[in-house]
Amino acid sequence: MEEKNIDDLLELDTITIEPVPQKKGMILRHVEYLVKSERFRSEVKRRYSDFQALYDLLLHRFPYRLIPKMPPAKLMANVVGVSSDFIEERRKALIRWLTIITSHPVLSEDSMIKYFLTDNLNDHATTIRDQFRHFPDEFVLNELGPRARDIATAGLRSNVMASRGQVHTLQEVLKRFSQITGKICKRSLEESEDMSELTRELASIGNQSVFAMLEDSIWKKQKDFFYAASKEIVSLGSKVTEQNRKEEVEVHQKILLLLDVVSAHADLSERHEKGLTKDHKVAIEKIGMIKSHDLRGALSSDTELRDAVVKAVSEHEIVLTDLESRQAFALICIESETKLALMFASLLAKVVHSLGIVEQDCALEKQEIWKSLTKLM
Repeated sequence: MEEKNIDDLLELDTITIEPVPQKKGMILRHVEYLVKSERFRSEVKRRYSDFQALYDLLLHRFPYRLIPKMPPAKLMANVVGVSSDFIEERRKALIRWLTIITSHPVLSEDSMIKYFLTDNLNDHATTIRDQFRHFPDEFVLNELGPRARDIATAGLRSNVMASRGQVHTLQEVLKRFSQITGKICKRSLEESEDMSELTRELASIGNQSVFAMLEDSIWKKQKDFFYAASKEIVSLGSKVTEQNRKEEVEVHQKILLLLDVVSAHADLSERHEKGLTKDHKVAIEKIGMIKSHDLRGALSSDTELRDAVVKAVSEHEIVLTDLESRQAFALICIESETKLALMFASLLAKVVHSLGIVEQDCALEKQEIWKSLTKLM
């Protein structure tokens, strides 16, 4: 596979996720999302449980790859009347999650991703599990699996261990960045709300009886000023709202995406430490099913895929059932995932640059509106 840079990876697909409008009058509801993929030119409805099903399958199939954690389910978000803030934040988190998955050079090419983004059958969570849960993991199917022990260098394990600490430091840096950009977004949102409130007060001030004792000529001049000022504040509020949107989309959400990536690296290291032996045991069971031709789901319906899996097992069974070979393959994958995490992290400079542009442009636009207001008197 041709090696891609981070810009190439992010251009593999563009994902958008929007909530499906809910019917009124229901006490309980399932939150549905409309998921659009530019790559597959598809549009599908998905529930949180569908994302969870894909997540579980990815962890099983790719135990040595970056798989970001899912945003929390928070069951009470399904009750009508609960604040929509959580649902909105979860929507943004799902966009980040799926963007990372569809930008991953290995995961993005897996048939599960296409199935998730194009399948229109009812009860998707059940159908995707039925189709793919019987697959063996990547070690069995990847062409590097049988050659892993030969490819692994002498210092590979120590390099992987050293990089873990470096990525952890980067994770802490991004946590602090995300806290700062979150505060920036909050301030512009509060400013936008203040401008809306100021607009309402200026628009209604002419009805205040407290000014009734003023001379008509003076009061008329002031009323004209308040009316014109309210129009300027409306424009100002629009600029601040747009500033908040750009800060959120172009800066804060991208910082959170980078944090999701490096946090996934920490999860990967923990999975490797705790789950290698279990992964190996499950893989041997799957190999036994393949040898006995107990093939289910996509393995039974996709002839080309079935033949490739059967061939891999028959030709390399001894290596694929060797724990040391799996360990070598896992270390090779983790080293590759470390490089990928650092590729994503290299976007930090661009994000900070974007913040500078957003703040500069908005400051100039707001300054012009304030100048216009001062010339009204």
